[in-house]
Amino acid sequence: MLDSYDIIYLLSNTFGTYTIFKFMTFFFETDTANKKIEFISYVFYYLTIAIIYIIFNDPTINLISNLILFFLLTLNYPSSLKSRLVAIVYIYAILLSVEVLVVFGLRFINLNQLSDNADIELITSLICTKIFSYMVMLALSNFKMITNDIYIPPIHWIAIVLIPIGTMFSTFMLITIETQYKIQLILISISILFIINVFVFYLYDALIKSYHERIEKELLHQQNNAYKKQLDIINQSNENIRILRHDIKNHISVLQILIERNDNKGALEYLHRIFYYIRESDNHIKSGNMMVDSILNYKIDEAQKRGIKVDLELSVPKELNIQPFDLSIVLGNLLDNAIEAVSKLENNKVIKASVKLDRNVFYINISNPFDGKLIYENKNLKTTHEDKENHGFGLKSVKKAIGKYNGIMNIHHTDSMFNVDVLLYNNLS
Repeated sequence: MLDSYDIIYLLSNTFGTYTIFKFMTFFFETDTANKKIEFISYVFYYLTIAIIYIIFNDPTINLISNLILFFLLTLNYPSSLKSRLVAIVYIYAILLSVEVLVVFGLRFINLNQLSDNADIELITSLICTKIFSYMVMLALSNFKMITNDIYIPPIHWIAIVLIPIGTMFSTFMLITIETQYKIQLILISISILFIINVFVFYLYDALIKSYHERIEKELLHQQNNAYKKQLDIINQSNENIRILRHDIKNHISVLQILIERNDNKGALEYLHRIFYYIRESDNHIKSGNMMVDSILNYKIDEAQKRGIKVDLELSVPKELNIQPFDLSIVLGNLLDNAIEAVSKLENNKVIKASVKLDRNVFYINISNPFDGKLIYENKNLKTTHEDKENHGFGLKSVKKAIGKYNGIMNIHHTDSMFNVDVLLYNNLS
C-alpha cells in the first residue's frame, strides 16, 4: 500500500515530467514536433516511471528506465543520434546533481534535528529537488534567451528566484511547528506551497511565451508592411500606365511635331518626362523576387523619409530556397540597424548595400557610417536604444535565422564605419 511519501512522489512527478519537457526544449528545436504525439509520449513517460516505481522502487532500475525513456522522448524532435545521447547524459547529470546537492544541503542545515519523522524529511527533500530542478532549467532557459537577445525586465527574474526560496524557508518553519497534528499539517502545507510554485512557474512560462509571440508579431508586422509598400508601388505604377495609355495619342502627336521640326533635343526631353512619369517609383526595386523587392522597397522608403540615401547593388533570381520569414528577419533587421545608426548623424547619410546570389550562395553586405558608439556584452553587440524591451532583437535574431541555412555573419567596424557581411546557402529543398 502506498504511504504519504509515495503519494506525494507520484503527484510531484507530474511537475517533474514537465521539467523534463522544458529541458528538452532547451536541447532541441521543438517547434516542428507533432504536439499530439509529443503530449502522449510524456504521459507515457510519467505512467511508465510511476509503474516502475510502485512495482520495483529500485534505484538501478529507475536509472536504466529513465535513460531509456529519455531517449524515446528525444525521438519527438529532429536531431542526430550523437546529439540525442549528449542531451540525455546532460539532462540526467543535471537532475542527479541537483538531487545530490539538495540532500547534502538539507543535511548541512541538520534537517534531521528539525524533525524526528523520516517521512517529513524525505518529502521535504523530494519537494526541494523538484523545485530546484526547475530553477536550474529556468537558469538555462534564461541563458538561452539572453543569447537570443530577448530582453525581460529584471523584476521577473527576481520574482522567480524569491518565490521558491520563500517556499523553502516556509517549509523549514513548518517542520519546527509543535502540534499534535504536526505530520498532517506539514504534509498539507508543503503540498500547498508546492502547488503555488507550480502555478508561479506556469505563469512564468506563459510570460515567456507572450514575449516570443510579441517578437513574432513584430516581425510579421514588418513583413506585412513590406508587402503593403510593394503593393502600393505596383498599384501606382499601374495607375500611371493607365493614364499614359489614355493620353498616348496626345503624346505621340507632340513627339511627331517635335521630330518634324527636327527638334531632337525637345523630343528627347519630352521622352524623358514620359519615362519619369511611368517609372514605378523613385525607390522601386525590381529584381523579380517579390519578397526581396518588398523588404528593400519598404526599408528604402523608411530611409528616404529620414533623409538617408541607399546605394543598392541587387542581383537575385525570381525564386530563392530561403523562407520569406527568414529573409524578412535578416534583411529587415540589418537594414533597420543601419537606418537607426545613420539617422543619428548630421552628414554622410548614406547606406551601401549589396544583395546578390552567386553560385547558389546568397550574399548580403551592408555598410554604413555611425557615431562610433557601440555596446559590447560578453563579446556580443547589444542595442544602444533606451527602450530595450521593444528593441534589441536584431543581430541575435539574424544569427538564429542564418543558422538554419548553415550560414555565417561577419561584423567588422572602424571608429566611423560599420560593416556586416552575411552568407546563406541557397540549398535546394
